[in-house]
Amino acid sequence: MKKKKSDFRPNSLWTLPSAGLLLFLTVIPLIMLLVFSFMNRNLFAGQPWPGWTLKNITRMFHSAPYWKLMAKSLGIASIVTLICIAAAYPASWAIAKIVKPKNRSMFMMIVILPFFTSQLLLIYSMMNLIKTGGVLLTAMDAIGIHGMTTWLYTNKATVLILVYEYLPYMILCLYSSLEGIGDNIIQASLILGASKTKTFTNIVFPMSLPGLLSGILLVFVPVAGSFMEPGLVGGAGGSMVGSMIDTQYSTSLNMGYGAALSCALLIILSVIMALVRYFAARAERAIGGEPS
Repeated sequence: MKKKKSDFRPNSLWTLPSAGLLLFLTVIPLIMLLVFSFMNRNLFAGQPWPGWTLKNITRMFHSAPYWKLMAKSLGIASIVTLICIAAAYPASWAIAKIVKPKNRSMFMMIVILPFFTSQLLLIYSMMNLIKTGGVLLTAMDAIGIHGMTTWLYTNKATVLILVYEYLPYMILCLYSSLEGIGDNIIQASLILGASKTKTFTNIVFPMSLPGLLSGILLVFVPVAGSFMEPGLVGGAGGSMVGSMIDTQYSTSLNMGYGAALSCALLIILSVIMALVRYFAARAERAIGGEPS
């Protein structure tokens, strides 16, 4: 009987650094988060070794403020994601199909320019634009539009700044998909009598769906867990679920309860993204595309 050859290849050793990073930066922290949610003391506050409890879980389920903030966070994340999609499709299409190829890299550089600076500086720069006496309201007064009030310290300011921060992610994801759509496919659709709207719904949208799903993932998930932006520009009533989780770690020093809240948020976001992917695949099949 012939001995079966091993499937091991030396080239597979190159995957070890990536696998190690995935293990130590993703898998292990998630396991630690789950373990911490059953602890009854803070492990890093100089207290005795914690015991195990279900109180963090039961407290979370009975916490009306948490679920209220969860609903608010998911609503704001949905609004920000929809605004980013509406703004990113035309911008991505213009860069991918209208701008000359030699100039596309310049426009993409402009899109990613905000990534070259601190996120905190981006927030403060937007605050200076929309505050009372800021650049925007001063310019409105100068052109004769008076009576405009600042959005600062409202939920509108939170949405505005989150769109400002995460719109480049959506543009990058959609651009990568739209650029791969052949011009001959679009021209063939138009020549055969399809309107621009039908061409978009039957050709462009299905073929750009992988980029759209990636963009939704990169925008919806971090926005739902945001805590710095609501704290700086949302005002007294601007807290989101991320703010409550941050308070448990930084102020209350209740690591177990904070971990339980974080696990619940991760599970809810995972379910939502799975549903988005499922319905997107069904929509793609319904309009004649191959599910991505």
